[in-house]
Amino acid sequence: MKCQKVRRKIHATKTSLDKKLRHIVLIMLLPLGFWMLLSLLIIRYYEMQYTQITYNVNVSSKFNMDFKSTIDLKMYHYTVGSKQQAALPTQDVEDAIDLADSLRQTTYRKESRRTLQNILDYCDNLEKKMFMIAETKNYDSRQQQLENNIYVLTRLIQAKMIDYIYYEAGYMTTLEQKMTKDIRTVTLLAILFVCQTVMLLFYYGLRFSKSITEPISRLCCNVKLVGEGEFSVPQIDTGYTEIEQLNSGIQQMASRIDILLENVKKEEKLQHKTQLQLLQAQINPHFLYNTLDTIVWLVESEQNEPAVSMLTNLSVFFRTILSKGNDIISLEEEIKHTRSYLDIQKIRYQDILEYDIRLPVELSTVLVPKLTLQPLAENALYHGVKEKRGKSTILIDCQLQGEEVLLTVTDDGIGMQPDKLNAVRSALESSERIGFGLLAVHERIKLYFGNSFGVSISSEYGRGTTVKVRIPQINQLSP
Repeated sequence: MKCQKVRRKIHATKTSLDKKLRHIVLIMLLPLGFWMLLSLLIIRYYEMQYTQITYNVNVSSKFNMDFKSTIDLKMYHYTVGSKQQAALPTQDVEDAIDLADSLRQTTYRKESRRTLQNILDYCDNLEKKMFMIAETKNYDSRQQQLENNIYVLTRLIQAKMIDYIYYEAGYMTTLEQKMTKDIRTVTLLAILFVCQTVMLLFYYGLRFSKSITEPISRLCCNVKLVGEGEFSVPQIDTGYTEIEQLNSGIQQMASRIDILLENVKKEEKLQHKTQLQLLQAQINPHFLYNTLDTIVWLVESEQNEPAVSMLTNLSVFFRTILSKGNDIISLEEEIKHTRSYLDIQKIRYQDILEYDIRLPVELSTVLVPKLTLQPLAENALYHGVKEKRGKSTILIDCQLQGEEVLLTVTDDGIGMQPDKLNAVRSALESSERIGFGLLAVHERIKLYFGNSFGVSISSEYGRGTTVKVRIPQINQLSP
């Protein structure tokens, strides 16, 4: 349960390739979008400022062109009592006040705002002076007020409006310089950021590419190993969910293939053992019938001593075959089994058979598959000794060669023709069944000890045959 929690925690720290790509894109695009938005806001801010100042200058210039001449003319007509101007032109002054007030709301420079305030004060004073003229009845006094008050105030208003235009024009120039400087700074910072972004993108791109290609390359190597029959593939550590799933799938696939192949090998080995045991069971009755027939004949001939000897050897022979159900026995037991067989056969073929067995004491406990030497001795008897006229000898020799044991069965019987020898050797290489004895021993040796061990044969027609069995030195454990 604890391992599962740890596995879930580790899996939770993994990230998908899609999420990683989105993360990289966001890291790159968000700052870039910020700089673009900042640049647009700065440009928009200066555009609005420049547009407003331009508008204010245009409006104030138009006002300045008409205001003084219009007010002066209308007040002149009013003071002389002309029918063209029967009422005071206060509306024009109110319009000027509204204009100055609206300009003040969109003006930010201190000097300009102070100038507009002066214009508003002058306009208020101008209205007062207009009303004073309206209350004055004397023509000369009215003309004097017109000269000293009205004309002077309109001149001051005009002068202040010119000052306002001057200040705003100057501010426009300053604004243009500041805007140029800020845009240049933002552009430079944007270029630096783009360069840095490109470098970071290149760096993270290489890291991201490497973090993907290296695990995928190792996955390909694991797949190749599985294809070559190597199922113990190394684990791959990666931070991405997709690659982790691929790795886990390959690991599970390799493990299952390994288990399946191991099961197939076990089943084949079991099947092979069963076949060999069946073949082994087939040969025993034939030998038993012949031996019993010989014993019966000896008993009928009142040759009791040879009959008892054959029965004793027959008992040893089958006791070794049973060997408590073990398929692997000591070399000493195998030699005892083979000796009992040869003793039985020597009674039957006493005129043609002699044998000699050489077993060093240090090799007595070496383990061999049961029925390794006896079938070879049987082959030597039936295919070598019996085919030759006169007495022949079977020699069984056991030798230690390094970490291996060499078992040799030699007979000086008839031997083999070259074509027959080649056929036997070919059968040993291809596992083609041409008879039980030799090939069965060869297959059993390879089955238990591997393909580097087994049986080899050499023969010369008219001189005899030698069969060599090579096995590893594996000693029986002490009880």
